[in-house]
Amino acid sequence: MKYMEQELVSIPFGKSKIDGLYYNSTIHDEDNRPNDTAVIHVHGFLGNFLDGSQRFLPPILAEGGYSSLAINTRMANFGLFFGYGILNDTIPQIDRVVEYLEKLGYKNIILSGYSLGTSIVLRYAALRNDPKAFPHLKGVITLAAPYSMPDSIRRRWNSLGSEPSYDEVCEEAKEIIKPGREGMGHDRTILIYKARGDSYRPEHTEIYTYRTWWYLAGPEAHTAMGYKQIEEIKVPILLIQGWYDEIVKPEETHDLAQVALDAGNKDVSAFYVNTGHKFEGKEEELGDIIVRWLERRFKS
Repeated sequence: MKYMEQELVSIPFGKSKIDGLYYNSTIHDEDNRPNDTAVIHVHGFLGNFLDGSQRFLPPILAEGGYSSLAINTRMANFGLFFGYGILNDTIPQIDRVVEYLEKLGYKNIILSGYSLGTSIVLRYAALRNDPKAFPHLKGVITLAAPYSMPDSIRRRWNSLGSEPSYDEVCEEAKEIIKPGREGMGHDRTILIYKARGDSYRPEHTEIYTYRTWWYLAGPEAHTAMGYKQIEEIKVPILLIQGWYDEIVKPEETHDLAQVALDAGNKDVSAFYVNTGHKFEGKEEELGDIIVRWLERRFKS
């Protein structure tokens, strides 16, 4: 049975565009009506088409009757490498994607982020938390969400002995972003060795510019501190974490859920899966958790 139509899309955005992969579920209800709920997937560090759960989740959700649009924002790939990947600059991009899905007829829009993408979706939902102004935003899903991206990166780099160290990058970045030097003309690309593992191999190396690093991982990067954003979110939240995540501590999901509950959100769910940061080997289980969560709240 064919349950999905797949299409590459380019959504116009100002003088540029937003690239995405649209997974249109062809599963209809007993009255032959399509599901009016769609999920926007936001990427990890390497972008949606190379990294993380967005490679396998959309087909699983499509089989469950839910369409998806996996997008690349300014923070994907080259954005972080060349100075354009600033978190707040993704907000109007996601506005445009939501508008695109609304025109396709979707009434319930769910934001899903993986790893770095959780910082983006939490920030977006915190800023778009007025249901009268943004009625189509109905839920947030986070996969491997750090409690605070700056704290998570600092802790990981320090534990691995990164070269240069967190403090060294911080001092350099302060010079780049100080008043009068904020423009990208003063910025430059940096390589951080032993940032994701204890070797000098490429997969253990991270790339930023000082400017993109400062606004994502610097000590004053409040927009990337998930706990500060999640307390502003009033729509249903689903947080999923791997017990053996080598990047994000398992307790960070518990702590984020507690912040949201303490702030008055009545619909916060947290699940743990017996796997690591990339959810390898547990793809179907992850998909089942999300489909069941969606069905309880948004099934047509």
